[in-house]
Amino acid sequence: MSAISEQRGPAGGDQHASPSATSWLLKLILPGRHGRLLTSILIFCLLLPVFYLGSGTSQQESIPALFFSLVIAYIIPLFSYITDKAQEAMLQLRPLLNLDDAGFNRRLQQLATVRPTLTVLHLGLGAVLGGIHMSLVAGSPGAVITRLSTSPAEFLSIAGALLVWIIMTTVIAMLIHQAIIFARLGRDAVHIELLSTRNLLPFARVSMSSSLTITGALALFPLIGLEIGMDLMQILPGAIATLIPLIIIFIVPVWPVRTRIAALKDETLADLNQQIVALLDRGGQETPAARIDPALVSLLVYRREIMMVSTWPFDLGNIAKLSLYMIIPPLTWVAAALIENLVDAVL
Repeated sequence: MSAISEQRGPAGGDQHASPSATSWLLKLILPGRHGRLLTSILIFCLLLPVFYLGSGTSQQESIPALFFSLVIAYIIPLFSYITDKAQEAMLQLRPLLNLDDAGFNRRLQQLATVRPTLTVLHLGLGAVLGGIHMSLVAGSPGAVITRLSTSPAEFLSIAGALLVWIIMTTVIAMLIHQAIIFARLGRDAVHIELLSTRNLLPFARVSMSSSLTITGALALFPLIGLEIGMDLMQILPGAIATLIPLIIIFIVPVWPVRTRIAALKDETLADLNQQIVALLDRGGQETPAARIDPALVSLLVYRREIMMVSTWPFDLGNIAKLSLYMIIPPLTWVAAALIENLVDAVL
């Protein structure tokens, strides 16, 4: 009978990687048991008054203060939480990984660290994307520069948008970085047993937790419409720039291991079918009932079990949770539109 496991050699690489440092976003988290919660509250309490006090009285000078404050207070502590969950997932995979202790510890640390050059790249990319967005809203880059000196409200509106773009870009880049680390583990280092694929669920947990984090941020975007009016140019660029990475973050961690499971499953089934055919041929002219021996029954049962193995490292709980959370952003967008129409009708 063919083996149902796949063994890979120790994964190498990263021997001469540049020095990395803990992501600057993680350094913002306060220490202690409730550090993330306190960090979220502190960020919100610091940002909201600044944006609200700077907001003008007219619709043209209004600032999405609640959105700016909430999305920043949400994404930074949650990124810290997701990073911890990713490290927990890798520790759960440790018995299945063909890595020495040094290689494993290096990859574990990489989940929370980034090279300084990449940090600068993330900051610059976020600023550039934010500048492009503001230019689309204002009409031109020159108009954005002019608005910066027009009033405190205009300055805070542009500064808040740039800050959100920079932080969201950094978080998304780090989540993609984490997804790639797990993708490489699934491609090169993890040991697969077809009858024990539940051991691979940590890949699914990383995929789910990271993508649901971005889904939560998407659910906050309708707040922009409630605060400054439903202007699609204000909302859609950021929503699209968030939605596309969400799909990448969801697929990348699980795709390589899914590919290997599928290949191993096909190989095993092909081998089992050959063995079953060989046993049947060995029976010659005997009746089908006479040819059913214990070895053939075992092969048939075994083949049925292999055929039932899912090639995706998800379980029903993961799928149900994903389905539930994915309907939240559309519902918030619909609710925001209904509230805006209701307010317009009343006023």
